[in-house]
Amino acid sequence: MSRSGSELPDLPPGARVVLALPSGDRLAELLLDCLDRELVAVPLDPRTPEARRAEVAARVRASAVVTPDAITTTGADPEHPDAAGLGLIMFTSGSTGVPKGVMLPRDAVFGNARKTAALHGFRPDRPHATCLPLHHCNALVMSLVGTHLTGTPLVLHTGFDPAAYFADLRAKEVATASVVPALLPDLLDAAPPWPDGLEYLITAAAPLTADLARRFHARYGPRLRQGYGLTELVNFSFTTPRLDPGPWAERYLAQHPPVGAPLPGTELRLESGEVWIRSADRMRGYWEDPAATAAALTPDGWLRTGDLGVERDGLLVLTGRRSERIDRGGEKHYPLEVERDWREAGLTGTFAAVGVPDDVLGHEVGLVTAEVSAATLAAARRVAEVAAVRPAAFAFGAFTATATGKPQRTAMGRGLAAGRESPSRWARLLGTGTPDAVQAAAREARAALVDRVVERLRRDDEPVHHLDATDGPPEVVDRAGGLLVLRHGTAAGATRWDLLTALVDAGAAEVGAAVLRAGGRDLGGVVWAR
Repeated sequence: MSRSGSELPDLPPGARVVLALPSGDRLAELLLDCLDRELVAVPLDPRTPEARRAEVAARVRASAVVTPDAITTTGADPEHPDAAGLGLIMFTSGSTGVPKGVMLPRDAVFGNARKTAALHGFRPDRPHATCLPLHHCNALVMSLVGTHLTGTPLVLHTGFDPAAYFADLRAKEVATASVVPALLPDLLDAAPPWPDGLEYLITAAAPLTADLARRFHARYGPRLRQGYGLTELVNFSFTTPRLDPGPWAERYLAQHPPVGAPLPGTELRLESGEVWIRSADRMRGYWEDPAATAAALTPDGWLRTGDLGVERDGLLVLTGRRSERIDRGGEKHYPLEVERDWREAGLTGTFAAVGVPDDVLGHEVGLVTAEVSAATLAAARRVAEVAAVRPAAFAFGAFTATATGKPQRTAMGRGLAAGRESPSRWARLLGTGTPDAVQAAAREARAALVDRVVERLRRDDEPVHHLDATDGPPEVVDRAGGLLVLRHGTAAGATRWDLLTALVDAGAAEVGAAVLRAGGRDLGGVVWAR
């Protein structure tokens, strides 16, 4: 990658420049140009809708907006009291709330880039590669700025084709390369030969699961180093050390993988289980949001990360995220812990534990997977039967994540429903009611659950097709598109798993189930498909 003359207009230091460009050489040059000229770069995902892009530009009072087609000057006043000394304003993904503009000082950006570059041995004779987008903090700070400061050749890939990526790493004699856990399943499925000269892959942006660590080790051995950090902390704050095969297997495979040891100058504090970090490499605050800044930063410089963790053998291990805690009628469940339990029960692949809004308990626990297959259904059925936390809602083929692979748990949970009847009321009904009264009450409860499922899942004016499976499995017929919902009971011989399997066999792109319970009693529920 070579740099050319600047194409940005003449702007004073501190002026904000929105960059909504595809990842590649042009974006890299403009980002470095902004840093060299002491402009404040505001990188955005190029897929950001035009209205959202305009909103961000107005919010930061950008002097220029760069898109693939044009460089537009806005006439906004470049002076702003918070802009002095800033290098970047990085907007969070908004997966857990309204996106916030993270203000990163130039000194913090350069400081963290130098530390991570030294940690991974960046030098002119040791090329580094990344396939992560440059609007992502890790790729921007470690890969772009780190190689820029050390004169290290940077190999940029604008997409992820496992075979092409590894072939290019081999051809260009790359020593280190970046990925995210969301890309590892594709890499392991393709299983290209390991490139000569590549020492290890650096993974970031989301926690590495034990299942992925085992699969990676079985294919490529101990050639993976995980890092942990937040945009608010510039990039990495922790990185796992290089380990020999024996210790690597002990740390990564026998136990849940750690996220590492602190970088030089980084302090860790566990406050009631929450990870607090203090470092010179951190944000100044959130752009024009003093309340959010005060909530995140303590007066003495600690960042409350919102992540939960423990220390194990001097390394940090993440156990969940405080904001993603599922409060279920007084029980508190953290998704990462629930997911580990489900993996031990046999569930594999990409999936997430999510909180499903419930009027009585606050939340129920839902299971969402990326895969739709008979094997996934069988594994999920086992989870529903033996796991410590049994899902009350399922969605197969509906997993969504940010561009860096972080599950969008809140959004996924809002799209699911579960049903609950009063256990005491149901016990009285069974004890004193007639069979017809019991069946009528169950039908009424299932009808109410159907309404809730349709309300949560229906998209715009999507057609809804209703089928009744309470008397046995109906014939699954081709539909002209839309949402298919099937009410089912428990006494007719067709379980929800039979119905889900029939829908998968019929080619449904997404299937799911909402379970109707009264205490520990299963009253049937609703199966749905698209």
